[in-house]
Amino acid sequence: MRTAVLVAGQATVRPLLNVLRELHIEDIELLVNDFSARVVPVSTPDLVIGVLADNSSSPRTKSESFTNEEVALRLGLMAGRGVPALIIAPPSSPQMHSPDHLITVARCPMTREALVGHVWAFTTSVELSSPTVVTEPQERHLENAGHYLTELDRLESESSAFAGRFERLVGQMLLSAGAAVVENESSRGLLEGRVDIAFMPSARSSDIVLVELKAGLLSEKLLAAAERKLQRFVIHRQAKYGMVLYHDVNGRTLPSRESTPLIVRMSARELIEKLAADPLPKVLDDAVATAVERM
Repeated sequence: MRTAVLVAGQATVRPLLNVLRELHIEDIELLVNDFSARVVPVSTPDLVIGVLADNSSSPRTKSESFTNEEVALRLGLMAGRGVPALIIAPPSSPQMHSPDHLITVARCPMTREALVGHVWAFTTSVELSSPTVVTEPQERHLENAGHYLTELDRLESESSAFAGRFERLVGQMLLSAGAAVVENESSRGLLEGRVDIAFMPSARSSDIVLVELKAGLLSEKLLAAAERKLQRFVIHRQAKYGMVLYHDVNGRTLPSRESTPLIVRMSARELIEKLAADPLPKVLDDAVATAVERM
C-alpha cells in the first residue's frame, strides 16, 4: 500500500517507519514541510498517517517542518477525498476526537511497542474495507446560502452561547463551501488558542487562512485591534493571510478604514452572500485584491 507520512515539528518517526516495514509496507512517502508536499502527495496514496509533535509552536520558516494544525488540515483534505487517515498524537497532547469517520486518532508514545497495535489495526481495517473511489474535488459555491443567512439572523447576543454558536455556524458554512476546516474548540489546542478557525479554501489549495471571529456590539476600534493581533500571528505562522470575520448584532457594516497587510475584514453576511454566487477561493482572492487596492 502506498502510504504518505506527514510529520509535524521535530516529531520522531523512525519507530513508525520501522513498524510499517515490519507490516510489509515499503512504499512510503515522507512529507515534512511545504517543499516536500504542497497539500497532498503528487500521487494519491492508499492511506495517510499524520504524526503530531509535543510542541510545534516555535517560530519557523517555510523550509522547516509542518505545524500540528497544518498536518491536521492536510489529513482532513485527504479524508475528504476518501483516503483513510491515522493521526498519531503524543500522550501529553489534549484529548482529540476524530472529525471524520475515515480519520483514526491514536494517542501513544513513539515506540515500537505502542505503535505496532495501532498501526496494525489501522492498516488491516484499510485492507478489509471496500476500495474507495477517489474523485477529483471540485470548487463550488454555497448552495444553501439562504439557510446560513437565516441562522445568522437567529443569533441572539443575550444568549450565553452566542459566541460559540457563531463559531459553529461559520465552521459549518465554510465546510459547505468546500473548505478544509479546523475549529479552535474541536482542535483541542492545535490552534494554540490564538485564532478561532484555520482553513484551506479548497482541496486544490495549499493556502492556510487564519480566522479571528468577532460578534456582538462591535466598534471600529475593536475590529482594528483584532486585525493587528491577527496580523502578528499570520506572520508568526507564515499563513497565506488572515481574515477578521464579524457579525454586528445591530446589523451594522464596518469595513476596514485602512488596509492591514495580510489581513482581510469582512462581515459574515457579506461572505455568505458572495459565496452564493462564487466559490470560496475566488471570493477570497477578490477580497484580498480589494484590500490591496486600498493601500
